[in-house]
Amino acid sequence: MEKNKYLFGIMTAILSMGLLVACDDGVDEDEPDPSEEPTEQQEDDSQ
Repeated sequence: MEKNKYLFGIMTAILSMGLLVACDDGVDEDEPDPSEEPTEQQEDDSQ
């Protein structure tokens, strides 16, 4: 019985940490910062 309590606690902690790690702020690193100046390649693509 005591072993089950520890196992349940450890499993709960692992699941909680997994959920916290998976929920990021949604910022895509590949997207350019809108405050930055457009590069030459981006200017060529828009024409």
